[in-house]
Amino acid sequence: MQLETTFRGLSPADSGNATRMLEKHVARFDRLIEEPSTLRAVVDGGPECKVTLSLHLRRGELDASSSTHEIHEAVAQACEKLKTQIVRYRHRHEADRHRPAVTPT
Repeated sequence: MQLETTFRGLSPADSGNATRMLEKHVARFDRLIEEPSTLRAVVDGGPECKVTLSLHLRRGELDASSSTHEIHEAVAQACEKLKTQIVRYRHRHEADRHRPAVTPT
């Protein structure tokens, strides 16, 4: 999985912390997704940190966002939301794979 990050209004220390957290979660996402994909992360600083994640897959796109006063909390919440969507996406994909093909009569 490829990670593309954009940081706005963050100190170098905060950017480093956010990058480490994102990389940790990307490794977990990589195990759940069996296809090449790109994760775009936008982290906005300020009084309230906002994290927006966008995962581009072959069959669609998954988005998650979170905002809170702590950057590590915002990243963790957004990643957890995205993980939930990935699991649902994977279950739907597996269910479609096992569904019998409809033949015209």
